[in-house]
Amino acid sequence: MKIDRHMGIVAYLIDHRKTTAKELSETFQVNRRTIMRDIDDLTLAGIPLYCKKGKNGGIYLMDSVKMNKPPLTKTELISIENSLKSRLQVLNDDAAFHAILKLNRVEGISDFDIDLSLSKGNTELRKRVLDLLLAVRNTQLICFDYINSQGEESQKTVEPYRIVFKDKSWYMDAYCYTTERFNVYKLARMSSLAIKGTFSKRNYQPIIYNGGEWMEKDKISVELLVNKIVVDKFLELLGKDNVKKVDDSWYTVVYPLKDNVFGYNKLLSYGKFVKVVSPEVFRNHFMEYIDEVKHLYRLS
Repeated sequence: MKIDRHMGIVAYLIDHRKTTAKELSETFQVNRRTIMRDIDDLTLAGIPLYCKKGKNGGIYLMDSVKMNKPPLTKTELISIENSLKSRLQVLNDDAAFHAILKLNRVEGISDFDIDLSLSKGNTELRKRVLDLLLAVRNTQLICFDYINSQGEESQKTVEPYRIVFKDKSWYMDAYCYTTERFNVYKLARMSSLAIKGTFSKRNYQPIIYNGGEWMEKDKISVELLVNKIVVDKFLELLGKDNVKKVDDSWYTVVYPLKDNVFGYNKLLSYGKFVKVVSPEVFRNHFMEYIDEVKHLYRLS
């Protein structure tokens, strides 16, 4: 299995310190391309390997790894297990996903677990993810039809740089030829993907997703009354210092929201267990939105 080969490569390098793709391909009876993919996987997992081209080139284990010690501590192995487990589960490599659990077992049961089960839609998006990953790695220019959050349709030509999985949705960092800047695109809003040649990479800094300007733009601080039934959601989002108890049933929080349909829908997801206290303008807009929803049902 793939994970067994990965561990075998690490063990081989601990013994030899240096090897070549040819040696490894003969040792593990796979082709050189497979070996190089394995090296990429191990590097992403945090194994301190590097490759050197030329006459004295090869695949090396960094000198920081001592000969008489395992390359990673138990804590580091657990961290790698969970990182790879998440990546492999999301990308649907079931054999490697189950094998990675062997890295950390306590009496036959894994002592830590991450459930990244995907919705049917996200499972179907995996092919697009893999197509875009290939475009990123081959520096391929792509074009696609796109519907933005306001419902506006357009055609985009972009240079793809990174694929991100966040909060059960897929995103892509890309340089847009229309706006002449780096933007974030949601994969579920894309269609009619096509390759349009190749491009030369620009100076690219990964876009920040947690607290990034593009995510926080136009948000305002909204004071909420939160019922104990859903208070755990806000404890996870904001931390206990930002959740204040009012009585046996209610808590107050200050939560950043957009004063538009996205902010209102976020609140509606908590139903009758969240109430807007202030600011008054947001409260009024939210009540108007609720009236619009109620009117929709009256018409039917």
